[in-house]
Amino acid sequence: MVTPLQVVLITVFVFAFKFIGKGAQLFSYAANVLTGWIVGIIMGDATTGLNVGATMTLMSLGIGGFGGSSVPDYFMGTVIGTIFAVTTGNGVEAALTIGVPVAALGTELDVLTKTFGSFFVHREIAASDEGKFDQMGFWVFGHLCLEALVYTLPVVLVMTVGVGFITNLIDSMPAWLNKGMTTVGGLLPAVGFATLLKYMNMKEYGIYVVLGFVLASYLNLPMLAVAAITLVFAVNEYKALERGSNVAVASTAPTAEDIASGNYDEWENFNKERLKQSLK
Repeated sequence: MVTPLQVVLITVFVFAFKFIGKGAQLFSYAANVLTGWIVGIIMGDATTGLNVGATMTLMSLGIGGFGGSSVPDYFMGTVIGTIFAVTTGNGVEAALTIGVPVAALGTELDVLTKTFGSFFVHREIAASDEGKFDQMGFWVFGHLCLEALVYTLPVVLVMTVGVGFITNLIDSMPAWLNKGMTTVGGLLPAVGFATLLKYMNMKEYGIYVVLGFVLASYLNLPMLAVAAITLVFAVNEYKALERGSNVAVASTAPTAEDIASGNYDEWENFNKERLKQSLK
């Protein structure tokens, strides 16, 4: 059962997160662990919230909405999944059963907000072109409020109306269907890892993946220790790349005689080499 105070606190948190997150992308990316923890505290079980948030984060690895594309909203999945995990007492399994479909629903909500948001965008552009920046700020504020509201309302409805209904629906599901959804949910973190590895340069950095697996699975080192070890390798790799870049640039830099004589071919070669180094 969700108390009125919990409904108010979670509603304020969701609205503020979506409102601020649109202007501060660092705040909105990979924040499912923090989200699960905060919602877990409000619901009275921070540990379950952390577990749900971490699981949702693993699912979202390597997934990003680039340009105008829409992707599952794992933030909403984390919020509603944590609420169900705590209220039903079934842990992460219950969270995945309801959280993953809700995250997929977030894709449709994103399309909806972008469609209706175009009304505000046109007026923001018109006000900017006319130099009416106070008016532009009004439309921007209204645009952010609309988007935050679209994501907040489903959460409020679930907490106030849908908790009992969906709980009864989950309880009435056949055992085979429930087990299948739980199994698929358990595989989704692996899909997230696989998606992330797809974009990595495995020929050059694959050995570090093997190292991390050995440290965690066979040596049973805690995640903090594994992260500290990988940080050492990351810093060393960065310094090596930086030294190689500086040597390459220095070797192709034009001399003072080239500059004085107006030999711009050396300048062109120099700039091309710097571009190559920056793209590596």
